[in-house]
Amino acid sequence: MARPTCWLAGILAVVSLAFLGCDDRYPDDLEYYFSAHTRRADPTTKQPSPDQLTEAQLSAEAQQVLGRLLKPIFGTPAHPKVDVSQAGLELPEDPELAGLDETTLAEGSRLYRRFCIHCHGIVGDGRGSTGRWLNPPPRDFRTIWFKFRSTFDPSGALALPSREDLKRTIRSGIPGASMPSFALLSERELDAIISYVIHLNMRGRTEHALGKILVESPALSTGEAEAQQALPDILQTIVSSWTTQKKKVKPVPPAPRWPIIETASTASEAAELMQRARDLFVNKGACVQCHGIDGRGDPREVPDNATRRDFWGNPLPPRDLTQGVFRGGSRPQDLFWRIRLGIAGTDMPATDEKQLTDEEVWLLVNYVLDMSRSRPPITLAE
Repeated sequence: MARPTCWLAGILAVVSLAFLGCDDRYPDDLEYYFSAHTRRADPTTKQPSPDQLTEAQLSAEAQQVLGRLLKPIFGTPAHPKVDVSQAGLELPEDPELAGLDETTLAEGSRLYRRFCIHCHGIVGDGRGSTGRWLNPPPRDFRTIWFKFRSTFDPSGALALPSREDLKRTIRSGIPGASMPSFALLSERELDAIISYVIHLNMRGRTEHALGKILVESPALSTGEAEAQQALPDILQTIVSSWTTQKKKVKPVPPAPRWPIIETASTASEAAELMQRARDLFVNKGACVQCHGIDGRGDPREVPDNATRRDFWGNPLPPRDLTQGVFRGGSRPQDLFWRIRLGIAGTDMPATDEKQLTDEEVWLLVNYVLDMSRSRPPITLAE
């Protein structure tokens, strides 16, 4: 299913380029616009989340107010910036915030327009000209819900990805989705795109927070004053969320036995370890609740899989583990992170050391990779 989708994405991207023209720079008079911030519907009532913010909630005048509040800080598509000094703040000196200068952001904007806009849209909402045709839909960059990351927040809050996580996704692409590999881009180009994505994230999250204030205020004039007053605290929280203090890389401990079959001294020992792994998959790890007993996630076996939705309300069937297609990467450490950190915006939960020890996580990684037939079988003699 992924192959036709990728071909379609490529064709539509070419058509979109024709409409956009050959220039890879945005027009100087183009401004960011408001786009709905959709949120997952309640699985029981099917009602939208109260955190949702749509065009129907914000009048045209309110959207203009948002634009006036955001433009001095974040600029325009042709001239992006992250100027928190407009709110009386300073950007912390942090490696994760490097590259938010106007020169780098302008380069990132140019590259984004050339390579990313067709799927992810001008404002990063995932609603580009080809986005509506793709399954799964492109990522909305304006939330904290980035699926594939190696990071955790020591406070227990959901962590944003590291720059290295974003680079890995852009460079490698996402297997089974329409996100291609951009491995031919230079390090400088990759870094510029990452900086621009962070800019879109900061702007989008600020827009959402300010928009909620405007919607909940009894009068637009009152709401604008309240939003202006709240702006420094909102920006402080959002900027802080991108620092190394709020997103630490989860260390991947050495595997006690990796891979099990190659390191076991006998075939019976390998079989015993794999049985332990299967028991974890079925019982303590509770993986079968979504992926099913055979790892396929068949809704005939797990009826809830037919109606699962992600954070944005899109259909979300659990991964068929037997296919060997892992969107967040198929390296053993990638699977370790998926099990330990979960997948943000989905029903794949994180686990801590009280729920699964590192050894147990590694046993599950072994089991999943063995299940997927991603490596050739090795026979051991007794």
